[in-house]
Amino acid sequence: MGRLDRIKQAQQESNEKSFHPTDLNEGNVQAIFNRCLRKAESKEIARAALFSRIMGYSEEEELVVDFDENALLKNERNIRYLYGQLSAVHTGKGLKNRLSMADFSTNYQGSVWNLTEAAVKELLYLGCNKAVALSYPFSKAENDTTVISKDIKPTLSPKDPNFPEWWEQHKAEWE
Repeated sequence: MGRLDRIKQAQQESNEKSFHPTDLNEGNVQAIFNRCLRKAESKEIARAALFSRIMGYSEEEELVVDFDENALLKNERNIRYLYGQLSAVHTGKGLKNRLSMADFSTNYQGSVWNLTEAAVKELLYLGCNKAVALSYPFSKAENDTTVISKDIKPTLSPKDPNFPEWWEQHKAEWE
């Protein structure tokens, strides 16, 4: 490996370690979800059951997703940042009330960020596992979930006009 190759590799590793805020949208959620799924070479597995039999769902309704625990931990800041863009986090509703699937579909600007229910479920699975632990499984009786983790901080989309000023005030928390 030549000198330029080593420099390029060092720059790439530096970029991978630094945090870049991500907009809450379907494409970003799907990319992180796919990146975190269990691979053949995964050593530690984190299972997520959003609709668990323990919470009243049938065996047919229970879908268990296996994640690579190390990949989840590498992406935890991104997942937390995406959760931070939810309306329920900005209003505090996630700490006080039960949340429906629709609550996870609405961003802090009051817009629906997803085109499909599958994308919302992917976001929920990313947060409903032992490695990240941001939310609980849904209850069949109530068709909702309880608490979003108390340590999720409200975040802004990088596309928000107020983002640059907000980011200057908060970037030390994320980097």
